[in-house]
Amino acid sequence: MDRVSTGVAGLDAMLGGGLIPGRPYVVSGPTGSGKTILAMHFLAAGLARGEPGLMVTLDEPPNEVKANVVAFGWNLDRLKLLDATPDIKAHKRQRSVIDVGTTMDVRDMDQVGEIRQSSQIRAMEVSVHGVQKMLKQEFFQRLEKTRERYRRIVIDSLTALKMFTMQGEDSRIMIQSFLRFLSELEATSIIVSERLNPGILETEFFLGRGEIRFHKALDGNVIRRAVSIEKFRGSRFDDRIRPMTISSAGITVDPQGAVTMSGGRLARLGEAYLEQRMSEEVTNVIEGVLKMIEDAHKFRLSVSDVEHAISRAMLYLQRRNYQKALKAALHAQSILRERMDHARQGLPGLPPPPPAVAPPPPGVKR
Repeated sequence: MDRVSTGVAGLDAMLGGGLIPGRPYVVSGPTGSGKTILAMHFLAAGLARGEPGLMVTLDEPPNEVKANVVAFGWNLDRLKLLDATPDIKAHKRQRSVIDVGTTMDVRDMDQVGEIRQSSQIRAMEVSVHGVQKMLKQEFFQRLEKTRERYRRIVIDSLTALKMFTMQGEDSRIMIQSFLRFLSELEATSIIVSERLNPGILETEFFLGRGEIRFHKALDGNVIRRAVSIEKFRGSRFDDRIRPMTISSAGITVDPQGAVTMSGGRLARLGEAYLEQRMSEEVTNVIEGVLKMIEDAHKFRLSVSDVEHAISRAMLYLQRRNYQKALKAALHAQSILRERMDHARQGLPGLPPPPPAVAPPPPGVKR
């Protein structure tokens, strides 16, 4: 059976030669374990073989994705990027990659500029259904124009997509539909995901045809990394945890190596790292919105609804409900940005100077 290389020789050896083509696979693991790097390995290997690749980015805007892969020396200029990041930032609308909910405009990696360039959409508009619709449109438009289909697709990450799905949607049903859709495209797909709740088997882990799991552990004062194949339908595979490293050349896996801990104990960092990361993200968004509220007062804008939303986000943060906190904060951010943009339209130069004493936002401590 023909196999699709992951771009990492040692991992291909663990998989018995690579991935079975035309199927969706999940890459999981804690923050900083190498999931996105593997996804870029996978896309770079395909481009080197002349196989068109498409990356749907939900965690990081395209300019950051481009900056992050420069050090590895891969040629990803022909990689197509679909920008579905929900943290929309207002910049000049030129040479943008595709934005969910806007006019179809897919760009190559070499056309991504230094800043995030995107028209404004609300974070709450980013949904599983919306991304599936845009992905389908781009896939079949390419097929119609070039008679060539995408062979490799990366979704980075489904965790972000689930977090920003509008409330009221049945995310499990939507994700089932999304994975069926990826299978019908007959492209080999990698879906980056994190286990938000280790006690629940989330839909993508159940329906994915295989799962590559990265591990990150503390051994004394050193962080060790390893990889395992948790599932691989239709093929034999190496079921042992093998050591891996990340260097300027990317990921290296030793398919014959053994994972040993000098301390004799594996201290897992995944959950703690994920919680810390989400807490920091929520805090950063809230602080940014509070600063925007101060600016909004200079324009004498009504922001009581935004302040209520931020208060809810703070309450969720205190209760450690990070998903709801981030949703509420990003929703407030999106509303306020749109309102500020409308206030700035038609104003020459810089905004007018603030009054001598700007009134403090009600209910918000300075």
